[in-house]
This record gives sequence, structure tokens and C-alpha cells, in this order.
Amino acid sequence: MIALAAQHAREASLELLRLLGALAWVLLAATLGLAGLGALPGWLAGETHELRRVETVEAAERWVRSPVALPSYFPERLAWPPSEVRVAGGVGGAVALRFAARAPGGAPVELLQASTPGVPIPLDLLAEGSEISSARATVGGRPAILARVLVEGQAWEELRWERDGHAMVARTRGDLDELVRMAQSTHRPGAP
Repeated sequence: MIALAAQHAREASLELLRLLGALAWVLLAATLGLAGLGALPGWLAGETHELRRVETVEAAERWVRSPVALPSYFPERLAWPPSEVRVAGGVGGAVALRFAARAPGGAPVELLQASTPGVPIPLDLLAEGSEISSARATVGGRPAILARVLVEGQAWEELRWERDGHAMVARTRGDLDELVRMAQSTHRPGAP
């Protein structure tokens, strides 16, 4: 009789474990299903938070579904097209362009921009560094910040401003006057 009671207790324990296992699977499946359904509208709209490289400025424009601002003033010492084009996010994301110097060892220029007015450039795209110093400046008659920053151990001159409500950042390890001229001439196609 004691053996029979012990066997029933083991069977009851096993049945309880099976029920708890099944409950855990149901909860996990429901959680994953709800997370997937929650992400579905953003996925269908092309929204993503990932950082990726694309081949061209046109590919970046397709990715963020917005025109990319480019400088009208472009120094001869820089190579076109950009040596690197990165995007962060999907629709309404941000774009980073890196222009390499034509001469070996020359200073590159980076131009970063948010594609949605009023939205900051994502930190993972900025490769944010430590600000050493900053001062007020103007770009196209609008307030701007001119800063010296350390990015990945290298000192850069950085200019931060807004163009038509879009956050913009330009960086160089070279000529600051050149950077300011590029920033002042930067515009989106069709904009003044």
C-alpha cells in the first residue's frame, strides 16, 4: 500500500512537471507572438534600429526615404563619391557620409544628418566622443556649436547645427574653415 501511494505521488509529481512545462511553453510562445505582432507594423513600414553600410548616397536615401543633404562647396582635395555611407534606423533614420582625402594621409570629412526634423542623430551612428572644448558659432545665420572632440582616440573638429529642422554634424581632422564652408553650403535637393 505504501509502495502504491509512493507511485501515485511520483506520477502526480511528473504530471505536475508536465503541466508546468506546457504552461511555460504556452507563455513563451504567447510572449514571442505578441512581440512579433508588436514589431510587425514597424517592419512593414521599413523601420529598424540597426546600423548598416550601404553602397551609395542614393541607397541611403531609399533606406531612410528622404533626400540626403550634400554640400554645394566641395573641396578638390576630397574624393567623390563618399568612401563610406552608413545609415541608422529605417524610415526617418539618419545618414553618415565619409569623404576620404585624395592624397594619402589627408584629413577625411564626415557629414552626418537626421532625416526627420526635430529628431537627433542616433548615438551609434555618431560614434560619440569626448568633448574637449566648445564654442558658439553660426551656420547660414543659424546658431551652431563648434567643438573639439575625441572620437576613438583621435581629435576632430566638429560643427553641430540644424538645417531646415534637421540635425546636422560635420567633422574633420583638417581645415576648420573648409568644414564651415561645406556646412554653410549643405542643402537638400529642392531646398534653398
